Amino acid sequence: MSSSPNSIDSAPQAGRIIRRGFLVAQSVLLGVILLALLHAPAQLANALTISVRGETPTSPGIAPDQVLTTLILSGISLLLAIGVFFLFPLIQGGILGQVRDRLDSPDQPPQRFGSYMRLYYSRLLGNEAIFTLATIVAVVPLIFLSVLLAIQSTNRLAEPPAPGEVERQLLSQPIFLGALVLLSILVSALGMVYWVANCVVVAEGQSVGASWRRSFQFCRQNFLACLAVWLVNLVVGAVLAPLGMLGQLGVVTGTWALVGIALAYSVLIGYWGVIAAGISMSLYLGRRTSSESQEPAVPVAVRS
Repeated sequence: MSSSPNSIDSAPQAGRIIRRGFLVAQSVLLGVILLALLHAPAQLANALTISVRGETPTSPGIAPDQVLTTLILSGISLLLAIGVFFLFPLIQGGILGQVRDRLDSPDQPPQRFGSYMRLYYSRLLGNEAIFTLATIVAVVPLIFLSVLLAIQSTNRLAEPPAPGEVERQLLSQPIFLGALVLLSILVSALGMVYWVANCVVVAEGQSVGASWRRSFQFCRQNFLACLAVWLVNLVVGAVLAPLGMLGQLGVVTGTWALVGIALAYSVLIGYWGVIAAGISMSLYLGRRTSSESQEPAVPVAVRS
């Protein structure tokens, strides 16, 4: 590989890694479009669910059609979320493959987006399943805590809570807020390992298990560089997360406003998904040692 350094000592610093990954990712515009289109239906369904739920009367026996509409929209949101789960690795393979080509052979045109989507799909889906399962296990204690605190909060209210009131009450609880912050940091750190594992799959053609093992080893050996990239992701996540919670917290209640926020949020997370791929691949290619690098399963670019 022409861009692989011979040792970690001669590898690029974190600032150059991030800058290079960011610039290269700008050329994978198709990935931004596909990710935005992928996330938009689920975000719109969530927005409509919040809007209808806010208009649903809380007194028993009133407006059953609105309650039914809320349940239907919630079911649609769940189905769309499942669709995102299975389609995201497909798009991710195309993004990572083209980013790898542009980083590894900048003077050569990248291979077709679609060919990388098919080539890496099963392994990237396996990596996503592992990350999702670990996240679910970590979130379970927080769910139990939120349910207990929500019951206590609603019991103290004389009237049924307004939309977003329960969520605001939870965030006002120091124990819940502290647990939420800690969980977010832990999941974000695991997400760093997950992204590197995906880069190992695409750059080295490794299996799911081997990619996670190599990722953990890589992150230990390049702790400071990985820490810098992780902090960038953490900051961006902290900026984007409140935008996705405006409806849940009842800050925004108008249907069209919620729809606008949902579309904007879809574009932003789609854009950052491509940037995260670029930075992660730049990190891995820039910091792996010559003893670790292997030829990928397919040529990195079409050569004459």
